[in-house]
Amino acid sequence: MDKVLIVDDDEQLLLILTEILRKYRNKFEVVPVNSGFAAISALRREKFSLLITDLVMEGINGLVLLSYMTKNFPKVPCIVMTGHGTPELQERLEKEGRRLIRKPFSVTELGELILSILGKEQILLGTMNGVSVTGFLKLVETEAMTCICEIQALDGRTGYLVFEGGDLYNAAYGKFNGRRAALELFKFDRVKIRFRNPPKKKFPRKIQCSIEELLNEAETG
Repeated sequence: MDKVLIVDDDEQLLLILTEILRKYRNKFEVVPVNSGFAAISALRREKFSLLITDLVMEGINGLVLLSYMTKNFPKVPCIVMTGHGTPELQERLEKEGRRLIRKPFSVTELGELILSILGKEQILLGTMNGVSVTGFLKLVETEAMTCICEIQALDGRTGYLVFEGGDLYNAAYGKFNGRRAALELFKFDRVKIRFRNPPKKKFPRKIQCSIEELLNEAETG
């Protein structure tokens, strides 16, 4: 079984990535760590088929980690996650044989990229296209769903909503988490929604108010 090491100091995003990528657990195993130091420790202990790393991290950042990979594990491919990429950086990474994926991105897109690099076939997730976020929220409440939802706007902006028993527990969008992220996602119109049901891990509840309260706040804001 291929092992994929994912490095990001944003623990909420790391948790969401790990959970959604469980869809591919019969193809590869995800090992998440929250720092460059922890990544190097894991690389010394285990054999990995692929490294996925954020660039901007405290301590050992992504560029330092990539240099470590070039010196010690030159044959292990790397994917770089970043919201700060420049054309010059992208050109440099491509010359080094790295792949760049820009934040915010679709986890499905990341999953398909992983499968492509590992030489495995793609797995398609079920989707809902051209729906309104409001309409989907009503469905979640009515059916008391427990799920992680990937919300993608027409222009590619992507965020995540986490539900338990029909209640909104958490949200992530760009640099935002919790209530602020949910309010930003509620502004999306006619989105593509991919959802996984149910999550296997317990997500911390970052949103305490009801969906109706948040929708009212989004409308008035």
